[in-house]
Amino acid sequence: MSTWKDIKIATLQKMQSADGNDYPTDSSASDYLAAMPQACNEALQLLSTANKFITKSIQISQLAVPNLISDDTALKIHAVENEVEFEAEKAQSYYFECYGKGTAMIYVGEVAQTVEIDSKKSYTAYKGILENTENEKVRVVFASQYPFAVKNVALYKTMFETEEDVIPYAKEIKYHLPTLAEDFYMIDGCEVYYEGSDTYERYIYSLEAGNTLVIDRDKPGIYIVYYKAYPVQITSETEDDYELPLASEVAALLPLYMASQIYKDDDIGIATTYRNEFEVARELLQNPVSNTEYEHVESESGWI
Repeated sequence: MSTWKDIKIATLQKMQSADGNDYPTDSSASDYLAAMPQACNEALQLLSTANKFITKSIQISQLAVPNLISDDTALKIHAVENEVEFEAEKAQSYYFECYGKGTAMIYVGEVAQTVEIDSKKSYTAYKGILENTENEKVRVVFASQYPFAVKNVALYKTMFETEEDVIPYAKEIKYHLPTLAEDFYMIDGCEVYYEGSDTYERYIYSLEAGNTLVIDRDKPGIYIVYYKAYPVQITSETEDDYELPLASEVAALLPLYMASQIYKDDDIGIATTYRNEFEVARELLQNPVSNTEYEHVESESGWI
């Protein structure tokens, strides 16, 4: 791997501003060095789609948390004309999705809390933890005088540490990959691996909009998702010894692009030459030559 210093020195060498394999001893290259992070980031964005991706992985753990309300009832869309009620014994947490303006009264025994609902554009999720140390009956009563609906209602016996940890309830659970991985660029083909009780099934998911993994809620287990990542952004604070996670043939193109951008005001002819060389090399990365190799195996025993 090439370090950030290696890239900068190579760029200065192309602009005839490097003192051997180190920075100039005077301030002659200070403006060049200051402009390098931006130029490098531009090159990284161009090269990130040039068939030399940075591949990473994330792990999604889907738990099997039973709903105390039956699936037939919970998954149905319930129109609330006056009131709609759900109940379960010993519930410790709740989840539901509502559309419209109304209230949800959540009773733990005789103690009630009110959730104000105002969602007129789409179904909005509400979830929380219940103070039910005595394992009392829990009732959730939805009421509204306006058009109102509720779906995906869950009362869990499971205790969660925080409200954020309460698992959504739906027939399919959706995982927005850019939220789980900030550097997510695109999923790496069909590289999603499932580890669970049904280990014979490999592809038990679907993909929405190229970035949202959709998994049936009744398929708990571990999902390893391989994805192509955007490169880490270079800044003025990036240390010289930072190693760019790039293949050597990709790292070698960075100085060409950086010099072509930074050297425009000094020598447009040389800058243009470097940019042309960069584009030719990038094209080669995008269209790699496919070499087919054949091997011959001969068995001394005569079996093959």
